[in-house]
Amino acid sequence: MCRVAKLGLLATIMSHEATLIYSESLLRQAVFAFWRRSVGIGFFIALLVAALGLGVLVAQGQASWIVAVLAALLVLGIAYATAVYLVHYRNSLRKFREMDKPRATFCADESSFTMSSDIGTTTLQWSVVKELWQFPTVWLLLYSKAQFSTLPLACLSPETQAFILQRVQAAGGKVAG
Repeated sequence: MCRVAKLGLLATIMSHEATLIYSESLLRQAVFAFWRRSVGIGFFIALLVAALGLGVLVAQGQASWIVAVLAALLVLGIAYATAVYLVHYRNSLRKFREMDKPRATFCADESSFTMSSDIGTTTLQWSVVKELWQFPTVWLLLYSKAQFSTLPLACLSPETQAFILQRVQAAGGKVAG
């Protein structure tokens, strides 16, 4: 049970609580999973098509503006995909290294959830979760296309996992497995 303050009184309500334990390896897995799904296979297929097209044009001895455009698109696409991964990975590692102990407390009730660690506490309504992305070792609570929280599955009981799923869906969030 978690304790929450209501109208100046300390009330005990039924809730789900878990201690989330993080590691650099887990964060790498989470960021890679986010990157792979957010960038998407279609993006890499488009890059492959651009690379093949560029290769054919160069092999034919073409030196037109189309070659320059394809080369630029290829370079920009690779730079974009790399930047998405590196920005999220560095931000995750920065927060991880700020923590004295690599753990947080996750406390959820019907209306909200709280994540608390030695670097801060935040309480959010379930309605801010736009999507829940499920992966084998982590779940990602997405608040926007670029912001997410990592929930290590090994730290969540099956009951807590079911509760999170139910609350995200009840608040209008999408669940992607």
